[in-house]
Amino acid sequence: MLDLNTTNKARIGQDHPVLYIPMDPKYFYPEANLIKDTYNNPLSNDQKNGPYDAGLEDLMHKRVEIIDSSIRMIFSEIYERNSLLDKNIYQISVDQCNCKNLIYMMDRDIWDKKRIDIERKIIDLEQEKRMQQANCFRDLLFIKKELRESLVEKLEEKQKTDMLCS
Repeated sequence: MLDLNTTNKARIGQDHPVLYIPMDPKYFYPEANLIKDTYNNPLSNDQKNGPYDAGLEDLMHKRVEIIDSSIRMIFSEIYERNSLLDKNIYQISVDQCNCKNLIYMMDRDIWDKKRIDIERKIIDLEQEKRMQQANCFRDLLFIKKELRESLVEKLEEKQKTDMLCS
């Protein structure tokens, strides 16, 4: 029987310089190549010494990324608040339907205390719907204010980038 031993205990060739080629940073940071795709003239007076230097463009790009991330989080908060409103309104509507079903199971001619309490409960549930909608509007008002501020900040950063990098 043939015994194949594939484990190698020796470190032959692992430190050989030809086996480990220095990687170009564009493979590690692909978004950095999207910022500026221009010809590098070796005779230019550019202060960058190599591809590893972080310049003003990279700083501005990272700032825009932070602002975009903030905007996405705000949109997420708006979506969550709207979905919470939808769930609450749906649940209140289900409660109203249950109350109406109780009323329909009663005799139509009887207006006793139970029926009046159930009718009052339906009115209270309708008021709760309006309160939920008002609270949602108030919450979204603050969230949208944050969104406006973030969008203005994004525009300011874009203007700074355009002014400094052109």
